[in-house]
Amino acid sequence: MKTYYAGGTVGDAYIILCKLYSVAMKEPILCKHYTAHKSVKSVIKEIYGLVPSIKVEFVDKSFSGVALSGAFENLIAEKVTYGTEPEYYPEFKLESVKQFDLPETYVVLQTVSGIRRDRKMFVGTIQSVLTNAKLPVVLIGEVDERVNWSNDVRRQTSIKQDINIIRNSKHFYGLQGFLSYVAVSQKVPSTVFIETRSDEGAIQARTEAVEQWRKYLTKR
Repeated sequence: MKTYYAGGTVGDAYIILCKLYSVAMKEPILCKHYTAHKSVKSVIKEIYGLVPSIKVEFVDKSFSGVALSGAFENLIAEKVTYGTEPEYYPEFKLESVKQFDLPETYVVLQTVSGIRRDRKMFVGTIQSVLTNAKLPVVLIGEVDERVNWSNDVRRQTSIKQDINIIRNSKHFYGLQGFLSYVAVSQKVPSTVFIETRSDEGAIQARTEAVEQWRKYLTKR
């Protein structure tokens, strides 16, 4: 079984999954993943589980050599070391979302992201999306006590259901991070609101770094 070394948090794991996807479609592989945040290990494992042939093993320290990163800045070195070629539009076997009785057509809104839920959309931005959206809005992701809404699936979904809901939406409104990567990778037009300088840097190294994702992105 081929072994790959990687590291990072939730959003990083999804990008690494895109890098491993093509290889894992052909054969079982092992990904040794380092993260300093124990609280997200179960979510990272669920993300890798989107491709059943990927086995993830968490390690206690980062790899000293070339490791797969959660960005697109080091693709040449990664290809030389691992032979990886990212799949920017991965397909997954997803779970049904019928139980949520979603509108036939809708847009999705994510108002909080980050490991500590510390990346929050401005209240004025939230109200603007809710007021001006031409289709019903479905709230997705982590709970945000500032927002109450009728179409609300926050903290009720699995990763596979989140992806299913986003994939079938007409537009994604949200923040830099995992769900925004899911949206562009599922070819969903996405408006991502920049809250900090670090957000800007993260987007430049990820969503904006490759044309395949950049063409679905609008930054605000």
